[in-house]
Amino acid sequence: MKKVLVSSLGLSLLLSPGFTPAEAQGKGKQKVVDKNKNEIADNWEKKYKLSGKNVASLDNDKDGLNNLVEYKLNLNPTLADTNKNGTLDGQEDQDKDGLSNVAEGDLSLNPLNPDTDKDKIKDGDEKGKDGIAFSDKIRELEIEISTDKHDIEIEYEVKKGKSKIKVKDKSRTVTKEMVAVLANELQDPATLTEEEIIAKIQDLFNITGPFSIEMEIEFADGEELEIEQEVDNDDQNDNGDDDQEDNDDDQDDEDDK
Repeated sequence: MKKVLVSSLGLSLLLSPGFTPAEAQGKGKQKVVDKNKNEIADNWEKKYKLSGKNVASLDNDKDGLNNLVEYKLNLNPTLADTNKNGTLDGQEDQDKDGLSNVAEGDLSLNPLNPDTDKDKIKDGDEKGKDGIAFSDKIRELEIEISTDKHDIEIEYEVKKGKSKIKVKDKSRTVTKEMVAVLANELQDPATLTEEEIIAKIQDLFNITGPFSIEMEIEFADGEELEIEQEVDNDDQNDNGDDDQEDNDDDQDDEDDK
């Protein structure tokens, strides 16, 4: 499974009025030369040796941000971690509003303004129609489950407010609708333990018997959760049976008395 869950942003990000490349570079409203009209200053492309017809949409350093966004955020398009702090540029929170740079793009928000709509509420604290704060929403979810009978692979991703779900399950037990329900139930990670998350998956997908699970979640605030565990349901059931037998024996002893 991938260790980093990020994806390139579309060219529509950051094209809102009043937010120009020059301002992102800290140059005020200085006019820039852009002969190929790709919204990136020619001297910036030259500085980082970028060229090609689709240079604006490329993510050369694989940090989740395309070159156009890197330019507007004044980042280095050849380094995945421009400030070398151990966090990919796409997962940084440039304006400290509780949302990663990538998530801001998904939600069509301005990553340099913590309150894009100027309603005195930080973008990360804004809530969707489901009542869940943007910062608690899941951006990407990957699950791999292996049982004695079959394997299940799940990918869940949200872009521009729309979810994309892929399920590989030869038994056809797990549906996209089930995955959507799971993603919704996992939106508030602070209230769930790993055991509770696994229990939800086991119950929702009707998994019986021993199984192994690898799971990665990336939330809109840039936080990530990884779970890798072997679950032996047979042992749990055996323990439950043993407990029941002990209780039955105790009851028999009391009856004999």
